[in-house]
Amino acid sequence: MPVFSSRKKKSDEYFCKIFTLDAELQFTIEASAKGNTIFSLICQTLGLREHWYFGLKYVDKITNEWNWLHLSRTILSQPIQISPNSILLKTPDSPNTTDIYKPHLLRSPPISPSTSTLSLPSSITSAALQSIKGTIELYLLVKFYPEDITHELIQDITRRLFYLQVKQDILNMNIYCPPETAAHLASLSLQAKVIRRKKSFIYSLTSFSSFGDYEQAVSSSSTESVNFENEALLPLSCFQKIELSRSDWLSRIIALWRTHASLTREEAEISYLKHAQDLDMFGLAFFEISKMQSGNKSFSQQQQQQQQQQQQQQQTSDQPLLAAELWLGIDSLGIRFYKKNKLRPEVFFSWIDIRSVTAHDKNDKNATFAFYAAKSSISKEILDLAMGNHELYMRRRQEQSIEIQQMRYFEEQQQKEKMRIITRERELRFQAEKRRDEITREFIEYQQQMKEIHETLPKYQEAAELLARKAHLSSEEARLQAAKALEIESQLERCKYEMNRNEEEKRSYARQINECEQVISSLVNDSVKNSYFHPSHYNEFHLLSSTIENRRKEADDLKLEVAKWRVAEAAAREKLLAITQLNQSLALANATAHAQSRTTTISPPPYRPITRVQESNERAQLIEKQSKQTQLALQLQDLKNVIQSKKIEERQTLLDKAYEEGLAVGDNKYSTIQKARSGTTSKRMAMLQDL
Repeated sequence: MPVFSSRKKKSDEYFCKIFTLDAELQFTIEASAKGNTIFSLICQTLGLREHWYFGLKYVDKITNEWNWLHLSRTILSQPIQISPNSILLKTPDSPNTTDIYKPHLLRSPPISPSTSTLSLPSSITSAALQSIKGTIELYLLVKFYPEDITHELIQDITRRLFYLQVKQDILNMNIYCPPETAAHLASLSLQAKVIRRKKSFIYSLTSFSSFGDYEQAVSSSSTESVNFENEALLPLSCFQKIELSRSDWLSRIIALWRTHASLTREEAEISYLKHAQDLDMFGLAFFEISKMQSGNKSFSQQQQQQQQQQQQQQQTSDQPLLAAELWLGIDSLGIRFYKKNKLRPEVFFSWIDIRSVTAHDKNDKNATFAFYAAKSSISKEILDLAMGNHELYMRRRQEQSIEIQQMRYFEEQQQKEKMRIITRERELRFQAEKRRDEITREFIEYQQQMKEIHETLPKYQEAAELLARKAHLSSEEARLQAAKALEIESQLERCKYEMNRNEEEKRSYARQINECEQVISSLVNDSVKNSYFHPSHYNEFHLLSSTIENRRKEADDLKLEVAKWRVAEAAAREKLLAITQLNQSLALANATAHAQSRTTTISPPPYRPITRVQESNERAQLIEKQSKQTQLALQLQDLKNVIQSKKIEERQTLLDKAYEEGLAVGDNKYSTIQKARSGTTSKRMAMLQDL
């Protein structure tokens, strides 16, 4: 059953396709469906509550140009192209790029066809195909831009759609972007890159998986990895005007990409929009206009005359039409008028300076400044954009509605919860990276220690072998010393035995001497008593005296011999003690050397702990962020210097020259607006008349 139906009368049905820059929606509508009805359905399907920034575009079947769909009118009452039913036979996963993505006033068609689709519950059967009259294609695009895109946008899906459209405009050179800024934005787009999952056809931002940091992208083994060589990153002008190859650009962009590590997809998209907002042509819709000429000619006559001249130029030459006198630019701040280029406005009128804007085919005599465009449809589009931007301009300066307050509240709560989760994940990631670095350092330290061990192991082995040989020699020497000690001990025992024997002989001789002395004494006494000395007694006395003398000499000799043996015994004892001490010291040295050689070959050197300064996670993250910002600034300055040295002067356009001139004098987007707005309104109007 179709979405829009009536039980009383069944009207014709049409198959409607809605395209965004990254998705496709499909459903059936009735012929009487209005634009605001289908627009509300799209916003409800996408969950898009900030609908006032967006609009629907279609291809005019008469002029083959892109126009905004009038939401207050029915869809079929407008000159929209209707394709035949044969387009329904195409699969949604492989749309025809030439049919779907024609150049449109998104200012840029999508680079690659979308494969994400959503079909409403009413399925299209073969029987239903007969009642469907055709296929209508509409494009959901950004129509109005906020003044501060990073703070006024509330929903994540709104920021997502803005990011995709701004990125597309920059890549298609509809917004002038300097090469160094384009490289920086390309690095942010890689950080915000998302990869579609093929398992779901439900349109939801949660159905995307984040591409994320460069290290994760390179180390990822997923088949959904992005091919950097085939990825559209820079405008074509960067390759045409700068003598840098694609590989050189890619290496520069990847170096910038590394500085965005740990940024989430939302943060990368917000940073992209924040930097893109500073571009001069950001958020501007340009129209070629001509000033109203003075004289008796009416406005319609002047317009008809200009159209005839343009037709003649088209018939006589294949070159594009001559540029109009002025460019009119409309954005969220007001209306700007350009003369030389689209970067430096000559005159700027804020919405608060403009009382009214009208568009009609007749000359308004009360108008302060009148101009005409090539077609009436362009004038109507200028009026539509002026009214919408003025309404949003005034709404931003009033108190926020309940709806906006509720949206901001719910979005803040979601962002707080998301930031809490992200903060926790970052802390865990930081701790994991910290632990990984510590493990890496420890591993490197252990590798160094193992290298040192392998280098010193042969030396230790040689030392062990040398000690083993020394131990063997020491053991042999100890064995010899032990044999000498045994020999000395035997000699000592022999000395003791001789000493004892000599002592016995000495005592024997002493007894004999005493006996002889007693005999002599008795003989002397007897001789004295008898008063005579018999010769036999004399001989006997003489014999005894000589015997006693001999025994005394022998006793003296024995004393000398005993003294010699005692000296020899003392020397033998000292030598035995010295040999014993030497054997003990050799045994101790041998045991110590063996223990040292065994310890050296088995256990590695002791681990030296790595000393690191302990810092808090917040301080470490802050230091890391500051270092990345410094690194980013240095890389951008280096890239700018390379671009200045490699640019091709003859291929520089008027916009390039105007940008360089403004940069030389220190001008930027906001300073030029201030200059164009300087002076009173009447003075600026006079300047506009003189352009």
